[in-house]
Amino acid sequence: MRERYGIILALVMLLMTGCSADDVVMEKMTAPEEGGVAISFCCNYDDETPITKAGHLGEMNDEDLHTTGFGAMASVTADKKPTLMYNQEVAFTLVGDLDDPKKGYWSYAPKKYWPTDLTDCYISAYAPYVEPSDLEGLPADETGIYGISANNVAPYIDYRRCEKPGEQVDLLWYYEEPSAIPAATALNEAGTLAMKMRHALARLDIKVALAADPGTTKVLIEEIILTGKMAKTGRLSLCSQTTEGSGVDTKYYPVWTNQEFDKDGDVPIDHTFKIKNADNDPESYGIIESQVRYIPNLPYGWQPAGLSTTPQDALNTGDRKGYVYLIPQDELPLTITVKYKKWVEGEAEPTSGAKTTTVTPTSIANPLRGNKTYTLNLTLSGI
Repeated sequence: MRERYGIILALVMLLMTGCSADDVVMEKMTAPEEGGVAISFCCNYDDETPITKAGHLGEMNDEDLHTTGFGAMASVTADKKPTLMYNQEVAFTLVGDLDDPKKGYWSYAPKKYWPTDLTDCYISAYAPYVEPSDLEGLPADETGIYGISANNVAPYIDYRRCEKPGEQVDLLWYYEEPSAIPAATALNEAGTLAMKMRHALARLDIKVALAADPGTTKVLIEEIILTGKMAKTGRLSLCSQTTEGSGVDTKYYPVWTNQEFDKDGDVPIDHTFKIKNADNDPESYGIIESQVRYIPNLPYGWQPAGLSTTPQDALNTGDRKGYVYLIPQDELPLTITVKYKKWVEGEAEPTSGAKTTTVTPTSIANPLRGNKTYTLNLTLSGI
């Protein structure tokens, strides 16, 4: 009798909050000049806390932000047009031992000063920094940041999602409405703006497990396919944000608009992420983690133990943990296809199977928000 297989799906939403591992903290650096209180920036972080790297894929430490730098916008008018700073590049200079990336300072030129009246003051930033001139003549399918607002409108960033792990660019944002010039502290001089940059994209983590102990059967994932109406482009506001809660429990979310999808005429069509069990596949978003990988051309006795009842990370982008990065949108229905092989000791060849299960919009997220990590738990049953 032919076996039947099933997939049980469970979704868990994990929120990045406060000074979590996914926040980039900026603090002080340059001394204010005479004649006014200079606007200053600086960076401070925890070595043991990995952060997603702006400008690169995967979870890496925040010293990488020192490489990309960030762009700052500042306005002192109610319309939030960047009257004080427009896409001002703020760069990090390393001083001293290369083994200590904390030794250095952030700087920019020409120096800007805090206005004495902060009735209307808006400061925002994004990373990685992009020169507007570099955006001229880009291909129509350019991914990452492909547009920046002009200096006579409220600031925003245009962004296009990428499916190739080697080209995926993370996006960070910061927004604040200071009502007073920052006071001096034990570490920082007056005028130092403490910034906490947050993730503008949603992140989807994928884990796979078996419903029951497989015994002598080895189950090896070949491919995970996600299909749905995932937004390809969006406009990130740099002059607004939404919040929930208060005090240390406040949660911050980016504001996205002007989303577009893959289109055939005016009808949105499904788009697909393919996560294959093969290295260097140009059609694959990433590769399956080592614990559940099938290694071609090796006897099955050499294979990893395969899946177990313990959830295992299913997405890798090389040598680090990876995520599927998504542009926030109102809802996201997904169809998940898992292709796998199984092998029972004594059999000459493995057998294969595939199953498709649809996740309803409210199951994945409604709405799908930036600055959040969503975990998709896939449990294979009937093995």
